[in-house]
Amino acid sequence: MLALIFSALAVLAQAQKPAPTPAQGPPVITPDQVAKFVGKEVIVQGKVTQIALSVNLTTHINFGGLYPNHVFTATIFKAKQTQFPGVRDYEGKTVEVQGVPHLYKGKPEIVLEDRSQIRLTAE
Repeated sequence: MLALIFSALAVLAQAQKPAPTPAQGPPVITPDQVAKFVGKEVIVQGKVTQIALSVNLTTHINFGGLYPNHVFTATIFKAKQTQFPGVRDYEGKTVEVQGVPHLYKGKPEIVLEDRSQIRLTAE
């Protein structure tokens, strides 16, 4: 009998819990807003203003101006270059970059590790 009472209480407790809400994705922000979201996952949507290859073969995808006056950069290190074929064609196009930004030399940056972190958008 005691087991039946506990079972009934457990069913009632489950019925009173609010239904889980669908998980929301990260916020979609502009390159100008990235500095306010350092340490939090975001999707940055904006026009690529410059793609630069440094001497150590790191690709810098700059938004909001040309280096050093850009407002945000997505970085692909040499070891990951093969995962991003055609990324140099993104210059002048609107893209989305997803990840957790950090500051590098005072500018917000997302390091791209996987191809799924960057995609062209329908302009």
